[in-house]
Amino acid sequence: MFGSATRGTDAVVRSADAITTPGESQGVRQPVATDLAATVGKVAGVAAAVPNIQGAGQLVGANGEPVGGQGPPTLAGNWITDPELNPYRLAEGRAPQKSGEVVVNRGAAEKGDLRIGDTTTLRTPDPVRVTIVGLATFAGEDGMAQVTFTGMTVADAEKYLTARPGEAASIQVRAGPGVSQQELVDRLTPVLPRGVEAITGQESAEENNEMISSQFLGVFTTFLLVFSGVALLVATFSIHNTFAIVVAQRTRENALLRALGASRRQVTVTTLVEATAVAVTASVAGLAGGIGVAAGLQALFPALGFPFPEGTWWSRPCPWRCPWPSGSWSAWAPPCCPPYAPA
Repeated sequence: MFGSATRGTDAVVRSADAITTPGESQGVRQPVATDLAATVGKVAGVAAAVPNIQGAGQLVGANGEPVGGQGPPTLAGNWITDPELNPYRLAEGRAPQKSGEVVVNRGAAEKGDLRIGDTTTLRTPDPVRVTIVGLATFAGEDGMAQVTFTGMTVADAEKYLTARPGEAASIQVRAGPGVSQQELVDRLTPVLPRGVEAITGQESAEENNEMISSQFLGVFTTFLLVFSGVALLVATFSIHNTFAIVVAQRTRENALLRALGASRRQVTVTTLVEATAVAVTASVAGLAGGIGVAAGLQALFPALGFPFPEGTWWSRPCPWRCPWPSGSWSAWAPPCCPPYAPA
């Protein structure tokens, strides 16, 4: 989703120093001056450069209750007019043009029962009266999972979301034709002031992906592993106890088989064959049930606001960096890696 939404951003100009805490991958960075966009825009090879102002902003729904905020962040920022640099796409209505007008992601509007033309309150945390003039999507979805977003004019974003006017979280840069991301970064670096750096758009997308993986996905994966471990432990004891009881109940039957001439090995092999047959049947049933659960989760997560990337539950995911160089061959290479990647 991040790769699709930010594919138009070729470089990001931001503060070089980040304040991090244990467990964080990115941390908090100092703002950069918004007028730096004008300086960046004059560099050869730059097609567009816009400030990206971000802050906290929670919408109030039609029933007076806040929308979101139960874990996923509630974000607000300036609505970027350049469609290539804006990760959100205008789906309905128009962009904000004057003070008090906002665009919200469609998922947040649906949760708050808000429509275009409605007036509500945006907590920044100071309450601000806003009018919804547009609805937006993120990478084709109603939002970035459960995150809510409110896009404002640049003047309103500076007024309500920053400590002082003239500050932005970063500068988004789009390259001109024929200029690669790394080449663009190399051209930007000499003109940037001390304490400010430029990274490629791909690096920015990878950082966002890593942030999601290290926070939500990391906790979610740990929970599933613990749950699986407990389930495996319980299943092991249950299976052991079940077969212990079964064998104990068949003491007379096994004794009769021995009396009729069956050897100890034959009785043992019979028991193992039965156990193997039960194990294979149960494993096939469990595999079928797992496939059903996977398909159900693929349908459930989008309904909860966490859409899966395009693809099926049995396909291998595409890594950010392919493990094999271009032109190499491997039967295990994901289909998006060269030489399998389409032109």
